[in-house]
Amino acid sequence: MIRTSHYAFILAKLYGILARSYIGKNFRDLLRVKKVTDLYDLLFPGERPEAPPRALIVELETRIVSAGIGSMRFVLETLKEPVEILVHLLRKLEYQSVKGLVRGMANGKTESVHIWDLGPYTRIRLDASGDYEKAISASPYSWVLPQLRTQPPALVENMLDIEYYSRLLALARQLPAGERTGILRFVRAEITLANVIWALRLRFFFGLDWENARPLMIPGLADTSLRAVNRVFEIPPDSIEEWRKWRFAWLVEDQLSESFQAPDPIRAGRHADLRLYVRAHQLFHQSPFTLAPLFAWFKLKEHETNLLTSAVEAVGLSIPEQDLLALVGTR
Repeated sequence: MIRTSHYAFILAKLYGILARSYIGKNFRDLLRVKKVTDLYDLLFPGERPEAPPRALIVELETRIVSAGIGSMRFVLETLKEPVEILVHLLRKLEYQSVKGLVRGMANGKTESVHIWDLGPYTRIRLDASGDYEKAISASPYSWVLPQLRTQPPALVENMLDIEYYSRLLALARQLPAGERTGILRFVRAEITLANVIWALRLRFFFGLDWENARPLMIPGLADTSLRAVNRVFEIPPDSIEEWRKWRFAWLVEDQLSESFQAPDPIRAGRHADLRLYVRAHQLFHQSPFTLAPLFAWFKLKEHETNLLTSAVEAVGLSIPEQDLLALVGTR
């Protein structure tokens, strides 16, 4: 009963915040801004620092991600007793940071990696020495170090993805029956789409066949989904007819013109992201006073953060509004 009352209190707050979020129509309205300074003033009124354009872009992107983290932490802290699956959703950003550290180590530390402050949920920190290996070795991600000594960085990043999604699926399955159904259905859909897009990338960017790609797939696929992923490696690249028969044809339908040569995994990924946003929006409005809307909120904030950081880059590069909408796959 106590947790249910917390759900009700938080949900009442989130309904109002969602109406002001920059997704859907609000995001399209945001794209009318043509300068990074104006975009900063719109998102964070009265808080813009004086900085060169490129530095301001980096600062604004950092503020956007930090604001998303703050929104998720608000939910966790209001619950009093953190729900592990929500903490894990928040830590997706931490997994991304570890991937950045892995790439930095492999490339001789040629890139600056931002370790996001998740407050009490942070498990990896970069101290003043900036030693990437030291930061990883003192964290629960220390297992990647021996892997990085023998495996290419891309494979280590794949291992991090597998760990993240395997843990997410396990946590969804452990939820009480009254909260499990909608969340588990969403997690399975996300894992399925992640595998489909990963399969497209492995075939058309890396030239792998199914035999070599299968060990890189994220576990948890139903048999029908596994067969659909397998089909990615069987369909002739330029066969419009065969791609239209594919179970996930909606991911590539807009590419199937006379000039079609092969699916573009990046464009397909945008459609996958949009589908997950729609499902998260639906889940947010289902089963009130349970965990499902709060889980959906974390996914909506993740989507909004991605949209806003894309908008910052687009404004900085003067990308036209319609091109950006196509780029991020929104509508």
